[in-house]
Amino acid sequence: KYGLPEVKIGLIPGAGGTQRLPRLCGVRYALDVIVRGRINCNSAEGMKCGFLDGVAKSEESVVNCAMRWASWASKLPPVTLESRRLCNRSVPNDEEGMQNEDMCDFALQSCPPKGAGGESARATVEAIRASFELSSFSEGMEVEKNVFNDLLYHSLQGRAYRHIFFAERSSSSGKKKSTSPLAKGKGTIGVIGAGTMGRGIAISFLKAGYGPVILLDVNPKGLEAGVKYIQQTLQVDAKKGRLSPSKLKATLARLDSSTALSSLADCDLVVEAVFENLGVKRDIFSKLDSIVKKEDALLLSNTSTLDVDAISSSLSPKRRQFCAGMHFFSPAHIMKLVEVVRGKDTSADTLETVRAVTKLIRKIPIVVGNCDGFVGNRMMHPYTTESTLTLVGHGGGEAGLTISDVDTAIGPKYFGMALGPFQVSDVAGNDIGYNIRREKGLLRDPKTGQVGKNRSPGMRYTEIADEMVEKMGRLGQKVQKGWYNYDPKVGKGRKPLPSEEMQQLLDKYSKDSPSRSTKLEKDEIVKMVLFPLVNEGFKILEEGIASDPSDIDIIYLYGYGWPAYRGGPMFWADNEVGLPVLLEKLEELHTMHPGSEYFRPSELLKDCVKKGLGVQEYFRQSKSGVSKL
Repeated sequence: KYGLPEVKIGLIPGAGGTQRLPRLCGVRYALDVIVRGRINCNSAEGMKCGFLDGVAKSEESVVNCAMRWASWASKLPPVTLESRRLCNRSVPNDEEGMQNEDMCDFALQSCPPKGAGGESARATVEAIRASFELSSFSEGMEVEKNVFNDLLYHSLQGRAYRHIFFAERSSSSGKKKSTSPLAKGKGTIGVIGAGTMGRGIAISFLKAGYGPVILLDVNPKGLEAGVKYIQQTLQVDAKKGRLSPSKLKATLARLDSSTALSSLADCDLVVEAVFENLGVKRDIFSKLDSIVKKEDALLLSNTSTLDVDAISSSLSPKRRQFCAGMHFFSPAHIMKLVEVVRGKDTSADTLETVRAVTKLIRKIPIVVGNCDGFVGNRMMHPYTTESTLTLVGHGGGEAGLTISDVDTAIGPKYFGMALGPFQVSDVAGNDIGYNIRREKGLLRDPKTGQVGKNRSPGMRYTEIADEMVEKMGRLGQKVQKGWYNYDPKVGKGRKPLPSEEMQQLLDKYSKDSPSRSTKLEKDEIVKMVLFPLVNEGFKILEEGIASDPSDIDIIYLYGYGWPAYRGGPMFWADNEVGLPVLLEKLEELHTMHPGSEYFRPSELLKDCVKKGLGVQEYFRQSKSGVSKL
């Protein structure tokens, strides 16, 4: 494989790639490889386009191949050698007859806007254009150098991309290597639950070569549907060339299914992926305690919010060190992130093995502490809550804030998140948030009319999201109505459409707000919604739930659709917002809304501002032995 991936870290090739590749293979190929940051170019492709002269023969070593070609080159006359030097060549015309400048213009149309992560991609086009517009190779090299240095020293987007590059590798590397066979891709895997998550988890282990992989569900029809989905997904991969026919057959042969927990007796690792109910999960783990024969088998829960210690407490004491959370994100066979949740009894060896296994199934492991929602979902709570409160506070009437106004400000057209908060809720299912609020004791009792026992006096709360689920059945895309309406004939049923019913409900809940029917600028919506999310990140660091700010950034990049060019919520706070600005705004908002605890500034944030340090620098100093106090 070969490629020129520099654009993915916010740069352009800096050793002549933008000038040599167009001369060697033409502008069309150079744009395809450099602008896209491709790293998957293979030898057959290289031979076809002229990038390669040859490849090693069957059973020929690389050294012998190099010696063979060196011998060939030594016999070439000087004139021929000079003609092969790319600095002496001009850029060829396109074989399909398209003008080079037109291809560059077309490439720019496919690049993101400059302010939305497209700085480096657009810069590569500028440098490639210089290869044929300027009169000499040296002039083109000067352009490449200047563009490269400008990106390196002045592009915040480039810094964000490089921050992610190093953060991802840092989070994936453990302190020591696991010696477990599981860390080498060997072992029997059990997956409990054949629903959306369980299916995806089973696919991930199958594609990594583990086996047998036993998919278990007490519901025979659910199990049958799960097995069918796995088979179809792998068959689609084979049709697309991702699996050879022989590998497809071998992979499917490693899939077993069962409705009996006893079938997991010989497992080396079990992932429980049933619905979020602590009692059900504890019952399953209690049974696994006596069923699974190997005392050091890993017993893991895919819980997204529940207490891992409460789950592991249903195991015998000797087994608790082998229990942890393994929180996948949906769809589990596609999303790259896994939160590895450390319980109070989880051993270091268990964490390292789970981390190694996560990497083998081609995902990024982030070790986090045990609390309600861990890192990602805990930070989502103030984000989704304030999104709704801001909507109700400023919505209503013809002039007020609308649901789409909030989503537009946060989504890809402005801030850059993959989806806005209300779109996310509709995709996930509004009943999920409803059930979480019920479990937390926040809902009003429909029979007595009394508010939930944990909804304290003075707490900011709106029941709009409760009523839309409870009384209107607006659960989201799956029933074609949520915060938006959905039409199966429009955008395959996924395109959000305005809802008159929801506008009427918004009018009802916003009628008593003093700021009703007042629009907010997009920047103000971003501050209202994302500042409390970042503040929660500071509190998570303060409590030791996350060990480094960059871990939070990776979680939000790969789990929640944070725009890569903004580097993650903590990087964004450090480098775009500025911590003094963040602190000042949070203090202002907490004064205005004392009933929202998430606006109360973190002590860690205050300390960073007091010391004049960014949060990443603060933690870097602490790791190098400088006291944080």
